[in-house]
Amino acid sequence: MTQQIRTTLLTGFYELVSQFNGSPEGLLISARINPQQIENLNGYLPLKSVNELLDKSAHQLSCADFGLRLAHSQGAAALGSLGAAVLQSLTLGEFLNAAIKQLDKPPYSLRIELQKKGRHTLLGFHCIDDLQASAQGEIPLALDQCREFLLGVSLIALQNLCGENFQLESVHLQTERPLHDQYESFFGAPVHFGREKDAFILNSSSLLHPTEKCNPNLRPLLKTYIEELLQQGEASLVVQVQQLIYCLMPLKRCSLQEVANQLGMHKRTLQRRLRDRNLVFEDLLDRIRRERAEYYLSTKQPPMSQISNMLGYREQSSFNRACYRWFGTTPMRVRRQMMANVAAREAAEVE
Repeated sequence: MTQQIRTTLLTGFYELVSQFNGSPEGLLISARINPQQIENLNGYLPLKSVNELLDKSAHQLSCADFGLRLAHSQGAAALGSLGAAVLQSLTLGEFLNAAIKQLDKPPYSLRIELQKKGRHTLLGFHCIDDLQASAQGEIPLALDQCREFLLGVSLIALQNLCGENFQLESVHLQTERPLHDQYESFFGAPVHFGREKDAFILNSSSLLHPTEKCNPNLRPLLKTYIEELLQQGEASLVVQVQQLIYCLMPLKRCSLQEVANQLGMHKRTLQRRLRDRNLVFEDLLDRIRRERAEYYLSTKQPPMSQISNMLGYREQSSFNRACYRWFGTTPMRVRRQMMANVAAREAAEVE
């Protein structure tokens, strides 16, 4: 299995190397990478080639933190092809679960794990090439620069998704000793070396942090994903409508008219096509809102006002009325009942 990454993740390579008076083309050719592919930011590159490129760049430019510097230049490009995960997720936890499933498949083959341990959650990163080498009794490649680059890209992606105020509790690195003194400045958290795996340590409550789909930096990513989604054809109309509901709901723009606009059709045409499938747009929206409400109310967080916003209600009173219609009581009482049910199940399992 050849692990690969998207060429778009080398956004900013030419500019960064030029800042150090280096030759971007020369470094690319020395790593057996076609410079034109980087100029066009098109396709995929083998991870081994990217690792060689970053190592050569760091050495020749005398820039020990080259990987982190390149990661810092990514912006929303750090989210790469994860438009689907962004579109489908209302919280950081949902995004991470969706992204983990996507990145575990070829051509990425990046093994990521999410382990919740009380108030802390570990987001661990494993390189498939390393895992295979260890299984075969071989010495893994030296991937220090590449590891730092991928961890840096991951942080930039999370900051673009959750806002610049997103914070890590700490960072664990496999490397035994630091390559430079810029770690805490970049990650904004304590960094520990010689650990079992590369990992971000998060406060578990941050998994309920709403994703910022209204962030202007994410619009090109969502636009690209929506365009790809809409190219899937008539057979997936219902899926398209559902995905657009997930995307537009937190923006308080989730109307039949807006969804029809995104699909490039008149709202009456959309109504008719849904009706042909025995569906009504308002029923789809209401069902998704109820499912999301049950999910959010099953935990202590987020607060009611945040749930109301994520479900696309302009007023808290509208959310309260919807809860009465769905569950026959107030949101707070629904949460208390759900929490009591969870506690009862856990107690029964202990016995």
